[in-house]
Amino acid sequence: MALQLGEAMGIVMRTNAYLFYRAMVYGVLVAGVAVFLGFLALIGSVFGGGAAAVLFFLALFAGGFGFKLLREYVLYLLQAGHIALITEIVENGSLPAGISQTAWAKERVMSYFREVSVLALVDQLIKGVLTSLNRTLFNVMQAVPIPALEGLASIVQRIVTFSLTYIDESVIAYTFRTKNANVFDAAKSGILIYCQSWKPLLKNAVALTLLSYVFVVVTTIVFMVPFGAVALFLPPSWAFAKFALFVLALFLGISAKWILFDPVACTSTLLTFLKEAESTVPDPAWESRIEAVSDQFRTLKAKAAEMGQGRVNAVQP
Repeated sequence: MALQLGEAMGIVMRTNAYLFYRAMVYGVLVAGVAVFLGFLALIGSVFGGGAAAVLFFLALFAGGFGFKLLREYVLYLLQAGHIALITEIVENGSLPAGISQTAWAKERVMSYFREVSVLALVDQLIKGVLTSLNRTLFNVMQAVPIPALEGLASIVQRIVTFSLTYIDESVIAYTFRTKNANVFDAAKSGILIYCQSWKPLLKNAVALTLLSYVFVVVTTIVFMVPFGAVALFLPPSWAFAKFALFVLALFLGISAKWILFDPVACTSTLLTFLKEAESTVPDPAWESRIEAVSDQFRTLKAKAAEMGQGRVNAVQP
């Protein structure tokens, strides 16, 4: 199992505009969380920790909805644009000369997906199909032999589910590589490629997911050192302020993963996926097997047929 982290890191570093864009988007998110936690600390010092705790849990509920909107209208386009750039480098060795990376990538994404809503739909369908496959057709415990977890299949399954993020991003990369204007059909072919090469792809994705956990732990500890020092100087009555510093350190650790580790992990999986795709022809025999276990795959096929028919009608006199 070769993760190709060195090559992946080298490719990611060549997409510096998108690294800055990611840092900016997540930096604004971190700043907002920091301001809100500061406000909660103030509320806790005035009204007590109970009042601050109520607001904190209400914010968790509202924040989940807000993050979903952010993901659907900003992060999908950001991630797809970054994948388009990385795919171009992998395929051609370089980016077109004299381009704006963000403008070029946005144009490439919109030329295939037309609207962010289409991109979001394709991504959600891919995720749904991959999840169904790994819960039904494939024996993930056999592909990811972790002796210490043999009796904890649910934990292994959860780790595998988290790892599918890197694989679904690789399927999106495959849609760019095929240059197929019917993105639903391209995604369908990408899923067939995964079915025919699922073991090495899943092993790499799971290994990267476990590394991401280590990365979060390390970066969180790094942030906890200065924040813990500040917390030591706070009076005992400021218990919620100390808790807020802990939460902020944890959020910064997770944000560092989003900004720094995820692009490298995505590129590593993408390299493996595209290499497998070079020697693998999508086998239509897999379609009936996948349809039997995945409603999302049936929807994907229907959307592919619908888009294909629409294009045929558009060129008819």
